[in-house]
Amino acid sequence: MTVKKYLYFKLVIATILSGVISSSIVRGNYILPIVALIASVGFIYFAKKRVEGVVEDERDYKIAGKAARYSISIFGAISGIIVIVLFSLRGNNPTFEIIGSTLAYAVCGLLITSSLIFKYYQNKPID
Repeated sequence: MTVKKYLYFKLVIATILSGVISSSIVRGNYILPIVALIASVGFIYFAKKRVEGVVEDERDYKIAGKAARYSISIFGAISGIIVIVLFSLRGNNPTFEIIGSTLAYAVCGLLITSSLIFKYYQNKPID
């Protein structure tokens, strides 16, 4: 399989997956999207193994790492500002406090997860 066919295959799988998830949730079936997601990941994994050519290289990994670092930093800063605004407006609507707390815990969870993954890979040798 060529790289172009593989990218087309991924696009088709993503389109089918989004249709299955949408229709399943509308019908109230929450098991089928999980099964469809696992199946699609499997299909893409096995298709990637059959690709003859370079799908990704070291530059892609370096760019992805830099993009992830900036994304987490920007998301954390913007979310922190939104949390402060929501907490300051809780007198107008008590729901803002719940939304702000949820967002604050989500950001903390993301930052802790990122830190733990960073520490894990920091102690492993570079491949």
